[in-house]
Amino acid sequence: MPATHKKVLFIGLTAFSRTGGVEKFNKCFLKALQDLESETDLSSFSMSLYDDKADEKYFANKKYNGFGGNKLSFVVSSILKAKNFDIIFIGHINLAIVGFFIKLFFPRKKLILIAHGYEVWSPLKGFKKALVNKADLILAVSNFTKNKLVEVQKIESGKISLFHNTIDPFFIIPSNFKKSEHLKERYGIEKDDFVMYTLARLSAAEGYKGYDVVIKCLPQLAQSIPNIKYVIAGKYDVEEKNRLDKLIEEKGVSNKVIFAGFLKDSEVESHYQMGDLFIMPSMGEGFGIVFIEAMACGMPVIAGNADGSVDALKDGELGALVNPNSENDITEKVEDIFQKKEMITDPYKYDLQQRTLKHFGFEQYKKNLQHFIFHNN
Repeated sequence: MPATHKKVLFIGLTAFSRTGGVEKFNKCFLKALQDLESETDLSSFSMSLYDDKADEKYFANKKYNGFGGNKLSFVVSSILKAKNFDIIFIGHINLAIVGFFIKLFFPRKKLILIAHGYEVWSPLKGFKKALVNKADLILAVSNFTKNKLVEVQKIESGKISLFHNTIDPFFIIPSNFKKSEHLKERYGIEKDDFVMYTLARLSAAEGYKGYDVVIKCLPQLAQSIPNIKYVIAGKYDVEEKNRLDKLIEEKGVSNKVIFAGFLKDSEVESHYQMGDLFIMPSMGEGFGIVFIEAMACGMPVIAGNADGSVDALKDGELGALVNPNSENDITEKVEDIFQKKEMITDPYKYDLQQRTLKHFGFEQYKKNLQHFIFHNN
């Protein structure tokens, strides 16, 4: 084979058996690898701790070894498999033991760690600390995470490169921005209602998405925007739902908040378009794929200014950044967008969509990955 040929191994936690931001990233990463095989001189394989099999539209099953949670077999097999590859991507710091021993046994192999967010924001110890030190390159999905690696983990900035998230290549990019009438009917949304929308996993264990702060803003917002509604979509646990129900009752906004629950993939795009504003003033997002999905659907976005959301909004170029702890700041930004709603026409939405795709579209993501495989020494 030519000297330029690259053999790439991706070792991940899960891509297809669970849902979440990391899983979305991993699916896109695998799809990009598969596409690059037909476009460049590359061959690839993947190992997954928790998956059993791959979704063929993203990655071929014959090149995907899922271990269904069998940790010992996964660790041993991944280390042995790495011997046959030039570049090994470690998809999460929780796989540090695998990366550590690969580098120990095969020191000449190029080892690249992907850093998503909060998992590397606090001081690391043991195998995790050893891996960030031994990795040849760390790909951070946002500047915020890159800075945390430098400040908290004491990693040289030159060893860290930005590798932003992307929009799933199978996500339906709307060609028009007409609102879904059947969804408005489903949720009891009137023609003149101003709809804020959040899509997130509602978990008591996380608690950093900021939807609770938005709920706290509703009494004040209702004074200036009487017809405001807040739709929150996403799977929730009982503890978090109970907490939010109590908060909604305390604030007297039960007629303003609608829980949509878990969404099927086929309904995600139409839910984005249903709203007038996507809002998630989070404090712990590594990046926030939902922001770029919303903007690709033409939605104005409000995000927090204290995490990786800043990258998703291109430092405020694509949307509004707020202090996630300030109800006044959030309220003012919502009111500002409401006052400008007549300006948010289809041409505005199309322009926002195209600018978002320019920065975060899948083709750009694939080019970035190609660079790290072939040109980053």
